[in-house]
Amino acid sequence: MSEASDFLNATAADRGADSEVWENAHETDELVCRGGAVERRVSTAATATALTVWQDGCEGYAVHVPGGADASLVDTALAVGRALGSGTPAPARRTGRAEEPRTLADPRLDEAVARRLAGLTAGAFDVDVELRARADRSGVLLHRAGCEPLRHTTGTFQLQARITAKGRRVGFIAHQMFGRSVDAVLKDVEATELDDLTALARVLASEPVPRLTHDDVLLDGRVMAKLFMLAVPAFQLDSVLEGRSPLAGRTGERIGSAGLSLVDDPMAADSPLPVPWDDEGTVCAPTTLLEDGVLRGFLSSRRTAAEAGTVSTGSGRRGSSGEMPTVQPGFLALRPAAVLGDAPLDGRTLLKVVQANGAHTSNVITGDFSIGANAVLVTPDGVQHNAGNITLAGNVFDLLTRIDGHDGRQRLNRGHTSFVASPGVWATGLTVGR
Repeated sequence: MSEASDFLNATAADRGADSEVWENAHETDELVCRGGAVERRVSTAATATALTVWQDGCEGYAVHVPGGADASLVDTALAVGRALGSGTPAPARRTGRAEEPRTLADPRLDEAVARRLAGLTAGAFDVDVELRARADRSGVLLHRAGCEPLRHTTGTFQLQARITAKGRRVGFIAHQMFGRSVDAVLKDVEATELDDLTALARVLASEPVPRLTHDDVLLDGRVMAKLFMLAVPAFQLDSVLEGRSPLAGRTGERIGSAGLSLVDDPMAADSPLPVPWDDEGTVCAPTTLLEDGVLRGFLSSRRTAAEAGTVSTGSGRRGSSGEMPTVQPGFLALRPAAVLGDAPLDGRTLLKVVQANGAHTSNVITGDFSIGANAVLVTPDGVQHNAGNITLAGNVFDLLTRIDGHDGRQRLNRGHTSFVASPGVWATGLTVGR
């Protein structure tokens, strides 16, 4: 990879420009298992090169897929910079010693993993189990002219379980699990997850209760992580600068329940896709956005931080083909403190919303949402009954202020290289209907 970056930086220098090269060599393995056998297996590989140039106060940009050394990429980037006339100065060069290349995660789907997954799908006669596994690996290089290149290899393992149970009705539940280790995810599946999902699918296959009566509402982490994706743009500095964040100007205010924290940390121990620096070379460190329910700051990239007169939080991330960096979280986790509690109240019937089926309406600026969902009723003695298909409506920003407790089971939702994590939460102020 370094040969291409050396060539592009040298070519840019010959044309009187400063430059930076980003390269990504990406590999993906996928397999689908069902009925005790491997149904499909696919492996793909792709490369992408992105070049940023600075000349005469202008910033230009170009992307080459499948990547490699191509002098026309430099000319295209320079032409884009002249056309935009952005007046963006080149950022300061990194200083310090060169880092050794790091391998942070290297998930692979070998034959032993395939047999293990296939064995998990040989389920009971009334339940169909489908497992869709995917292992992503990326070798990333960032080479600023005049600096030693940065390199790391990382990856994530994703397993989607699709469980269909046949009873008086058809019950279906889908659940996605992520981790940097294939073995760790599969151990969780074998120990608890698959049995829990199968039992839940059977409940959803039973006849719904005639009346929807409950005391409290628990949003499973699968649902909460998806809902919280609506709020993520509000915590990004580009949204603040463009007037699209309802949180603008509210730093230091309480916007969440006491005991609720929100931290973005791609290098956290439970992050499924560890990265030591973002796609602009800024070191990734924990960024606290909420502390005890109080807004502490926003995520930023190199460009947005410069515009706001602050420093980047290491949140500049490119698209899969090397598109220009935008502000995105790495591993953004809602972390309730012990003060919020981790168990339901005694003697109360719980409506547990276990699966979001689609958004009827949602607004990433206001936070309003209305979704279709599946739910179960959990009686005080722990017995589960099918609550049927429901609608759930509310406002995600109000929801942050109405979290009364959590179930301690962290679930994740993924958007390209960004992950949002949340446990299940007890919440008030939601509208529930059938």
